[in-house]
Amino acid sequence: MATTSLNIVQRLGGPTLTTVCATFLGWRMAVVHSADTSNAFTMSFALLCGFHSVLILAARRLPLSLESVERPSLTTDAARLESID
Repeated sequence: MATTSLNIVQRLGGPTLTTVCATFLGWRMAVVHSADTSNAFTMSFALLCGFHSVLILAARRLPLSLESVERPSLTTDAARLESID
């Protein structure tokens, strides 16, 4: 299940961010004068760096291994159900 989810995220995420960056670059190229095209590429690169920074911060929140994830025990679940009643 995780492999399928990861595959879907990779196949949708890559083209989506590429389209966002290309659209941003096209918009900046239309706005700036032809002599200042390097500024449009610089801003697009900065946008791409910002996306990568956000994704790196999000990836740092992932657990390093499955062993480090706490799993609730059956007794904890049973106690929780009794407290609800």
